[in-house]
Amino acid sequence: MNTKQAACLSCRKSKIKCRREEGAPICERCQSVGVECVIPEFHIGRQKGVKNKRSGLEKAIYQVEEAIKKRRLDDVSSQSTLQHLQKLLDEAQGEDGFTQEHATESSLDGHGRLSAKDIARTSSDDQLAVEDVENPLQLLARASDLRIATPQSHHHSSGTPEGRFNGSEQSAFLDVHRFFLPMKASLDQGPGLDPIDVGLVTVDEAEMLLQYFHKKLAHTRWGLDPLVHTLPFVRTRSAFLFTTLLAMTAIFLPETSSLAKRLLLHRRFLAEQIIVRKFSSVEIVLAFMVSIPWMPSGSHASDDDTSLYLATALSIALDLSLDKVITPSVSFDQELIRQIPKAQCLHARKALAMDGFEDVETTSEWGQRLLRRRERVWIALFVLERGVCLARGRSYCVPKTSLIQHSNKWHYHTYADAQDGPLASMAVLRRDLDDLFTEVRTRCDTYRPVNPGPKIAQEIDESIESFFEAWSRAWPSVISDPESKTLPPYVEILITHTRLSTYSMLLNHPSAPPEVKRSFRKSALSSALNVMRVAIQGESRLKSMPNNTVTMICFAASVALALSAPVPVPEKPGDMKSLAPSVRHLIEDTATVLERIGSTPSHRNGASVVYGRFLRVLVKQAPDIDQRPLRMPSRDPTPSIGIPELISPSPNVDGTLVPSTSHHLGQDPLSSGYWPDTLDFSAMSYNEINETVTSADLFSTALLDLPWDDSNPLWTDWMNLPDFNYA
Repeated sequence: MNTKQAACLSCRKSKIKCRREEGAPICERCQSVGVECVIPEFHIGRQKGVKNKRSGLEKAIYQVEEAIKKRRLDDVSSQSTLQHLQKLLDEAQGEDGFTQEHATESSLDGHGRLSAKDIARTSSDDQLAVEDVENPLQLLARASDLRIATPQSHHHSSGTPEGRFNGSEQSAFLDVHRFFLPMKASLDQGPGLDPIDVGLVTVDEAEMLLQYFHKKLAHTRWGLDPLVHTLPFVRTRSAFLFTTLLAMTAIFLPETSSLAKRLLLHRRFLAEQIIVRKFSSVEIVLAFMVSIPWMPSGSHASDDDTSLYLATALSIALDLSLDKVITPSVSFDQELIRQIPKAQCLHARKALAMDGFEDVETTSEWGQRLLRRRERVWIALFVLERGVCLARGRSYCVPKTSLIQHSNKWHYHTYADAQDGPLASMAVLRRDLDDLFTEVRTRCDTYRPVNPGPKIAQEIDESIESFFEAWSRAWPSVISDPESKTLPPYVEILITHTRLSTYSMLLNHPSAPPEVKRSFRKSALSSALNVMRVAIQGESRLKSMPNNTVTMICFAASVALALSAPVPVPEKPGDMKSLAPSVRHLIEDTATVLERIGSTPSHRNGASVVYGRFLRVLVKQAPDIDQRPLRMPSRDPTPSIGIPELISPSPNVDGTLVPSTSHHLGQDPLSSGYWPDTLDFSAMSYNEINETVTSADLFSTALLDLPWDDSNPLWTDWMNLPDFNYA
């Protein structure tokens, strides 16, 4: 009688009976076909008398699942559940004690020290502590990462996983082990990806373009360190980032027209490969961020790849734990680090290992720069996403993590880059703006008719001014131009647009008292006009204007057009006192600047060209200002809120910066009392525009009932523009 014997792998795969004489090394089918006959070496059939065949990690997984089921039925406290899971895993892994000790001894060098790779694999907080574990899956993942070594890392013995797992069990062990390991960078390297290897660009051209980017464009796209992101480093880390930096630089150089087209096509191909093949690294996150500021416009204002790129960058950044604070930290005080939950921290050795730098010492200059680049990318992503959402009127997605909450002094570091100060300043501004919006909305929501409206308006004005004054005291000295002692045009537009967004939110908030809306109309109009003024006066320094800045300028133009309207002069009912012609002239000048910037050089094809044309259509289709009947306004008893000066401090004779103060105007700057046909706002200063708008009696009660022609929705609902309560 033949005894049972295991079928070979070939017959098992084909699901046919394996005919082989007892003790024969090959079966009949494999011999006739001429293929290798592989016979598994494990027991066939049931193991008599064995109640539970599970062992090792498989047993631990089974017991964890049973513990979870029991947790749902017995209503045991979460702490006791975690302790029970801890005990189960310790029992399952206790069998590895001798093997792990042996492996640890073998990893010591001649001086009794751990090798660099072993150091990167472990950390001081890798003791399976349960206080910072949020669920059983995290506990199991930590056990897989820190306590269970791969079979290849041990010597072959009966105590190793290879000795305990046979056949298919060994494959299952490897699958589980790989599944629970922390995510590591997957570099986009390989045939057909590198632009130099493909023949799109030479090494000399690449070096020239990269140097130009760091010198001329880095101030508009934070996140890179020129001492880290050199040509060799970027090229070996990410073909996507390498191509993106070269392509985005080539669009600004007249002599690189053909090169720009080739690189832009290759950049788009690489972006698709990143998403399809699921590459991930810190440099890939940077590549998506660098692509956004100068992305070509789509067929519609909102159908470009900005949202897709932001979402992809955020997903990869979270997978790589870029949102966590690196510990031990030299950027933050140790007392502050102790207050941050462990779940929001990442050990430096583990961070470097995730990026593929296991052999880099964390305390070295190179290690510190690599670690700091992780935090820089997360802060830059936060600033970029908040700016895009604020300009486009969308909800935020990037969370305010501990790294963002404590970023006020992040730029004070031995290895800080020159752009780290401006980056931190914008992060603080975007972060704290949420609190300002919440405070202002709360004051409006708690308003009751019995409360005096002018008092509420004054309180809101004080809150807004204190917010911007606090920021102006802390940051302009860090980000201002060293020579002129003034804010760069990009920053000035951003700050003024932030003011405009605050005022616009007030004007459009449903529970805002009428006195509040009337009080802040002048402030909103002044901010909108100043955004366009800065764009015109700073054109020479805005050659690389990002799309986000273009959106802010167009929003300001739309608000200015909505808020400027003719008002009859009380003394002469037949005359009109209006800023509308001057505002529309300023918008047309702004459109010219946007079109010129977006088409220089000729192959740039910037989105600002489309937005410039849009502003021209906006002006042409605006309501007619000559034929609209208006009733006589009555004097508004609501006191006017003073329009603050630009928060950019003006320099003293000795070069020191003077904090700005609120400015109130009591007299019309034009002696005649009537506006000429047009005022040249583009030639005025910030304060002159404030004085002009403040002295104009344009926001009386009559304007609240002014009918607005919305027959053309293009200009009244651009990018969900607030309607400012016009009927």
